[in-house]
Amino acid sequence: MRRVTEQRWNFRKQFNTRVILDVWGLGAVQGETRDVGYGGMRLDTRPWVLSPNTKVRVTFVSRQETEDTPRSIDARVTYMNRDGCGLTFEEFHRDTFAFLHTLIHLEAQAVSP
Repeated sequence: MRRVTEQRWNFRKQFNTRVILDVWGLGAVQGETRDVGYGGMRLDTRPWVLSPNTKVRVTFVSRQETEDTPRSIDARVTYMNRDGCGLTFEEFHRDTFAFLHTLIHLEAQAVSP
């Protein structure tokens, strides 16, 4: 069996929080993150099966009372397996980069359930 080589450019941090995926043709699907980085994330989406290259919008479910708008990021499904799926983030703004930076680098996670 051929071993797959890791293709990530950025570090990912193990991080668990609920997200909502808006999937064209399927509607809203809930998932839970497994890891997050600047370039993408890994999600547990069971029992949903998403096809590679499907465009989705990821919305982080926040419990932070000062957060007045949900954080959403456009992404594309990179792979799907029995454990969930991998997403690659599409273009996003500076404030989204700052949000991801907070998720990756802070120990006390304000958006954790």
